[in-house]
Amino acid sequence: MKDMLCKRNPKKPIGYRFYTLLVTIAALVPLSALAASSAKSISLSDAVTMTLAHHPDLRALVAKKRVWQGQMTQAGIAQRPQVGLMVEDAMGTGEHSALKSMQTTLTFSWLIQQQLIDGRVKAVKTQASELERQQQIKALDLSALVAKRFVDILVKQERMKLNQMAALEAQRLVAAMTKRVQAGKSSSVELHLAKAELIRRQLAVEDVEHELSASQYQLASLWGKPTERYHLNGDLLSLPAIPDVASQLAKLKRNPSVQQFATAQRIAQSKIELARIEAKPQWQLTTGLRRYESSDDFGLMVGVSIPWGDNSSKDGTIAALQAQQEVLASEQDALVQSMSAQIYVLLQEMAHSRHVIETVQTAITPTLEQAMSEANNAFDQGQLSYTQYSDVRRELLSVQAQLLEAYESLHLQHIEIQRLTGTTLTQ
Repeated sequence: MKDMLCKRNPKKPIGYRFYTLLVTIAALVPLSALAASSAKSISLSDAVTMTLAHHPDLRALVAKKRVWQGQMTQAGIAQRPQVGLMVEDAMGTGEHSALKSMQTTLTFSWLIQQQLIDGRVKAVKTQASELERQQQIKALDLSALVAKRFVDILVKQERMKLNQMAALEAQRLVAAMTKRVQAGKSSSVELHLAKAELIRRQLAVEDVEHELSASQYQLASLWGKPTERYHLNGDLLSLPAIPDVASQLAKLKRNPSVQQFATAQRIAQSKIELARIEAKPQWQLTTGLRRYESSDDFGLMVGVSIPWGDNSSKDGTIAALQAQQEVLASEQDALVQSMSAQIYVLLQEMAHSRHVIETVQTAITPTLEQAMSEANNAFDQGQLSYTQYSDVRRELLSVQAQLLEAYESLHLQHIEIQRLTGTTLTQ
């Protein structure tokens, strides 16, 4: 087949030239080799890195870190001590008239609340850890989105080449049919059919051009430069390996969505501990100095205040948080169960896509190529009508489109498995 490509002769019959074009299409040469040198080359890793560095959703989460830092600072601030001044036995009558029996007391009171402060800081820190999970989830989702758009562009670039080659061949076929009609070897009806086919192929090229432009804009918009000129450095033919089910299910714990439930349970537990601390009596110590005006003496005073009653004021809060932990545990189990099923189905779909690729490449394409070769000879000898010849040609184009779709499906299925297992996305 390679020898046939090397010996390609422009003077060969139109059918032969079409056959060699389809062989070229079957090779699916990466578009990166055809891209303009002036455009920036971007790999999947580059696209993911730029997106994670510049996407506004992640910048917002970074800003939220400062919010939590402020809340942790606030949680560590203790209630301020109180300074009091009390005047007694002044401005009365008799022995207490004027200031001669006055007693002046200066007090300093503070709560013993270090345990409470530590509990509040711990609770806020635990809640702040949820932000890290949110960042991981957003980064993983964005990485998957970048990878999917990256593959989408690679597929559309290959579809563009397929449509361009088909349009070129349709144009050549119109020229050949024109000569046949002029020589009286074909009817004008077949020429009109060939012209209509050319128009359809040209429209298909335009359709993909618009779709490709929109997809490139969407991809670059993820890192904030939608009008940037670039070409993708990626190989659609690089097939990912199909991992076994057990290894992928074992990786589910890596998914930050699963880890987020564990974090939420830890947050609930820290709130329970804080509620128990808050329910405990908060002792208040008071110390001061008292001056007796009548004798010009001083005395030291010390006092303690202990809230009266049981410590059941937070029982309802604690019960609600314990129930919330049970709910979170059940939701986590449900999520893992659902994701396990998704992974199993995706792995089966990957295997099927791989089977489709192998079948098309090794069985269907060679059969249609043989049919196309025989149709070329029959068409050039006038033994095959334009309609019959076009049917064979469309079948070969159709199977190449099917092959492209199988490649796309395999890559997208692999990307989704990586997203579910929390694995780094690469191309």
